[in-house]
This record gives sequence, structure tokens and C-alpha cells, in this order.
Amino acid sequence: MSGDTELRILVNPQGMNADIGVRFLERCFGSRWTEAMYRWYLQRPFGGESPDRLILMDGERVVASCGLAYRLLRTPDGTVHRVSVAIAGGTLPGERGRGCYARVIQAAAERSALRGCTVMLGFVTADSATGRGLRRLGATAVPSAYIASHGASRVPGIAILRVYRTTVTDGWPERAGARSRSAPVEGGFHYPDVSGWRSQMVDRPHPVQSLRVGTTCRALIECVGDTDRLQWLDGGPRERVAAIRAIAAHAHRRKRHFFMYSTRPGDAEAARRLGLVARPGYMMALALESRHEPTVRGWAALPWHVQSGDRM
Repeated sequence: MSGDTELRILVNPQGMNADIGVRFLERCFGSRWTEAMYRWYLQRPFGGESPDRLILMDGERVVASCGLAYRLLRTPDGTVHRVSVAIAGGTLPGERGRGCYARVIQAAAERSALRGCTVMLGFVTADSATGRGLRRLGATAVPSAYIASHGASRVPGIAILRVYRTTVTDGWPERAGARSRSAPVEGGFHYPDVSGWRSQMVDRPHPVQSLRVGTTCRALIECVGDTDRLQWLDGGPRERVAAIRAIAAHAHRRKRHFFMYSTRPGDAEAARRLGLVARPGYMMALALESRHEPTVRGWAALPWHVQSGDRM
């Protein structure tokens, strides 16, 4: 192992795909990555803007990395902020404990500020080392939940609402936007046009199913391995919990697991009542200029509607 004095950050290095690609990410995370996932998460432009990749080098070796995707976030007062989202950040197992990832996160914050962002976001579980690192930098923690059928005491069985296969139309995000404008205002990701929403929610690296649930709900499920990920759900508040139950039961009938992410406290409570596991997490928000810090500190108390597909 080289000394820490040799550690240096590279931004968007050229000719290093073999060193920072799929195999590197699998070593960092201990889970399977595909070329399609790599391209979608770390190379896909959004809104005409390509993501950044930050690499920490120890001499000639890559030891840690992090991606930055650039998005728009709307706060409940209607203000739209340019933000970065930290994605696929990790350190090789043999290099942990040296502060490598802390250096990467600090460099990511500096890069985000340089790119004109108000805030850098990170989506983490409550026990995440990344979350602890962001807290040390002064990030605000917006409560969220990772909801899954893995390890559940029971899985929702008979559903009240019926689930149908359907086709996504351009009216889906427009309908969801109209619904949100007529309800108590929540913060969330902002999609200026239908193509941006489709690129994030529909054109994902794994097969996506579009479902109609009950009379008011529409859902997008990404089929990842043996798990149905509920990436997007829109519907009337009276049917929302029943729709989550119906989609989880739909996965169970097909002998698949169920997963969703939500910043709505009611979703975590409802999931627990259904017997699902709701693991606490946070949307970490790091203000990148001191003048924004008081505003961002208040975000933890605001209502947010951020779903699985929004995160990355």
C-alpha cells in the first residue's frame, strides 16, 4: 500500500474504462453490475448534460470513485434548485479505513459547486458510512425509508385493488403534476419535459413494466434480478396504500421480491402494517455555499415526495 501523500483526484479521466468500469464497481459493492447499468448510471446524459466521474488514485492504482449526476430539485415553495446526486460511490475493500471515500466526497462537493449546484444529494441507509461522511461535512438528513419484502414477517396476500398491465403515455407525468398541484405541496425532483421524465423512469437499464392499479393509480416497476422495484407510483391518496399492497402482492404471486423507496412517512408506516420491512434512510442534502446553509437545514422538516426512480 502506498502512502497517503500519493493520493490524488482525477475528474473524468480518459482511457480508464477498464480500470473504473464494471469489474471495479463489483469489487467495491460486492454485487453484480452489467455494462447496461454502468452506462445508464454513470455515462447517461440527462437534460443534455453528462455526469461526472471522480476517481481517487493511489499512485497508479484506482482505490475509490464516485459519480455525479446533475438534476433539478423543486422545494415545496416552488423554487427549483440545480443539484448534483452522488451515485455509485465506493472504495475497494482493501483500501477502506484510510479516509479514501471522505476525500472523494469532499472532491465531489467541490466539483458540484464548480458546476453551479446549490446542493449535493446522497441517498443512504441510516447505518451508511457515506451518510456519516456527509453528516461530518454538515449535510442535512431528510428522513426516508427503504421498503422491501426481503426478511418480511409476512407478505401482503389478497389485494383489494386489481393490477393490470398497461402502456405508458405522455399523459402520466402531466397527470401526476396536476394531482400534486391540487394537493398539499411537497418537494421533489423536477422534470421540465416528458422526455426527461421518460429517460429517468421508463428507459431504465432493466425491463420496466407499466401497471394500472385500481381506478386512480399508475405504476412503473423495474424488474431487477428477482426483485420488482416500484420506481414510480402516482394515484389518489385514498388508493395509495392499497396500491402498494397490491403491487407487493403481485410480486409475491410471481415469486418475486418487492422494493420501493420513499420520503413519505406514511409509506413507511403503511409498509410495516402490511408486514414489509421499512429500513430507515436519509436523503442527505449538503449545501455548497454558506448562504444556502440555513435554507437547506430547514429541509428536514419539509414534506418531500421522492421515489425510487427519482434517486438515480
